[in-house]
Amino acid sequence: MVATSAANKDSFQVTTPSEQEIHMTRLFNAPRHLVFEAMTRPEHVKRWWGCLGEGYGVSVCEIDLRPGGAWRFVNRHPHGEAAFHGEYKEITPPSRLVYTEIFEMFPDTVSLVTSVLTEEGGKTRVTTTTRYPSKEVRDAVIASGMEHGAALSYDRLEDLVAQLQQR
Repeated sequence: MVATSAANKDSFQVTTPSEQEIHMTRLFNAPRHLVFEAMTRPEHVKRWWGCLGEGYGVSVCEIDLRPGGAWRFVNRHPHGEAAFHGEYKEITPPSRLVYTEIFEMFPDTVSLVTSVLTEEGGKTRVTTTTRYPSKEVRDAVIASGMEHGAALSYDRLEDLVAQLQQR
């Protein structure tokens, strides 16, 4: 794994507010519009999403950012690849994204992801709630190590928005 000194890494929290949900929150040292851009433009997503260390990367990153538009990411990792896709349901730049998420190994398992970006004194808090079709699916996601992977991905996102602010 890549060591990180990313700002605000200690602000990352994961909770399970209901039997079907995972709730994540993280503070970023960047304005909301920049964090939204980093979360929705393929050239940026490739630099942080699923980038957990040596041998990890995004080999496919397709985003049609409009309600009804599709997205698809393929994460390359030391043991192969993992593909995810979905459809955008709601887009309110720079404050809200709602989309479905399907892990392609389980094509009939559709989750609903809601990300809300709020401003906090020049910083941005990203709050993401994922609703799974059952407690069993939610628990399997937790058992997969999702929390650790999400924390590292958010560290990469923090690094990216710091670089984007310097452009």
